[in-house]
Amino acid sequence: MTQRMQLFSLFIAVAMFTAPAYADDESAAIDVLVKRAMDAFDAPGVTVAVVKDGEVRHSAGYGVLKAGERGTVDADTLFQIGSVSKAFTAAALALLADEGKLGFDDRVIDHLPEFRLHDAWVTREFTVRDLLTHRSGLPLGAGDLLMFPEGETSRQEIMEALRHFAPASSFRSKYDYDNSLYIVAGIVVERVSGESFEDFLEQRLLQPLGMDNCTASFGRATSRADKAVPHLEVDGDIVTTYTGLKGDTGSPAGGITCDAPGMARWMQFILDGGVTPEGERLLSEAQFAQLLAPVTLTATPGYLSTNNGAELSAYALGWSISTFHGQPIHSHGGGLLGMTTHLALWPRAGLGVYVSNNLMSPLPRPLAYDIAELYLDSEDPDWIGVIDELWQARLQAGADAVAQSMERRDADSTPSLALADYAGTYRDAWYGDITLALEDDGRLWFRSGRSARLVGPLEHYQYDTFIVRWEDRRLNADAYVSFTLAPEGSIEGIRMKAVSPTTDFSFDFHDLDLRKVVAPAPVDDAGGR
Repeated sequence: MTQRMQLFSLFIAVAMFTAPAYADDESAAIDVLVKRAMDAFDAPGVTVAVVKDGEVRHSAGYGVLKAGERGTVDADTLFQIGSVSKAFTAAALALLADEGKLGFDDRVIDHLPEFRLHDAWVTREFTVRDLLTHRSGLPLGAGDLLMFPEGETSRQEIMEALRHFAPASSFRSKYDYDNSLYIVAGIVVERVSGESFEDFLEQRLLQPLGMDNCTASFGRATSRADKAVPHLEVDGDIVTTYTGLKGDTGSPAGGITCDAPGMARWMQFILDGGVTPEGERLLSEAQFAQLLAPVTLTATPGYLSTNNGAELSAYALGWSISTFHGQPIHSHGGGLLGMTTHLALWPRAGLGVYVSNNLMSPLPRPLAYDIAELYLDSEDPDWIGVIDELWQARLQAGADAVAQSMERRDADSTPSLALADYAGTYRDAWYGDITLALEDDGRLWFRSGRSARLVGPLEHYQYDTFIVRWEDRRLNADAYVSFTLAPEGSIEGIRMKAVSPTTDFSFDFHDLDLRKVVAPAPVDDAGGR
């Protein structure tokens, strides 16, 4: 038995004589873990909720709302939970299924006749369940660039863009995580319910659960509440940022904003099989079972297999399903620019742990696991140490890969054409337009018509490939810009790719096929050309 488990066993022994002391000692053990995690990952603020056997055993905040300033995080501080929201979207659909308004195996086109994917047969066979289980055949993160960073895009535009993506794998054959189809799921909720997605989610799910301070998007949160400010690391410094989402468009995929007590009530609801903490059944047993039924097989990360024997991992409807020390675990992570979250449930142990922090970091998962180990009868690893080591190795590998690419380039090569010849408007079928302009500083500048955040100068890399260095260095997403030339030497188009392998997959530059827009020839007075 580890030293930490021995300590916790002592806490339990104390609890046999005085319940209040047990609660205090239990929280003290969690406090120690939180401090260690915050020190390891430099997180400004953290929020934690723990549920055990139907009771909220811990609900607290730590640190500060904004680095370098006053304003402490407490249990009521609002954090943006990112993709942990996906389970709420699935539950919203289950509510509609209970009303007989849809079924998870309904075809999407029966509810959204305009829905189209690249393949006509896949479009015809695509179901509501397929929207939620990452087995569409679309590339990883397809279309995320329409939303990130702060893209000016409607949900309808995102749905219409999906028809332009050639499949990366066969339908229902492979797991590739996506956000765009959850946006479509949100449109289904709106179309079937006759309400906005946000109104339906809040009025039919969050409010009945007593998640009083939680909202379907950050913009709907009350101005009176304290809100954690997102941060990330830039050149060794912790700086504030925006989360990458703008408005309500991304709500069905990752928009919920919530506090620790609210997330505790959500965990109680799931652990109790669709029954509210007050004992009201909100979801039928049949529809609730759909949410946690495994659908798409997924790869189990090696560190989980090594350290807790995890196996047979799968994705259900907004939930990842696996094992943890031989018992089932239902979980999901969430990440936005500057804020990450993890929620994990051990139904057999009646245990749920929620952790969020206001830093782009891996902190929530290992902290959630280390807190869970306090309650599970296992020879626990040091999850904070395990994940910290992997995180540092990943960052170093990314830096090494970038350095090697710079060393391998032909630094003596020059572009085929004068810089002015590369200027112009370029259009992609699903993304829209970007412009390249030769400006007064003698450099080509990239500007996106979709996101005002995507602007920066081009730096020559080699031959007809450049690197766009985004002015906003918080993006950590510099990208290669490679020009393709026609046989006669004119510019045909651009292909892009992130420079660093650590760039978030939501910057799916590699899915762009930008073609240069050629202005029509002028028409003379006689109607000729």
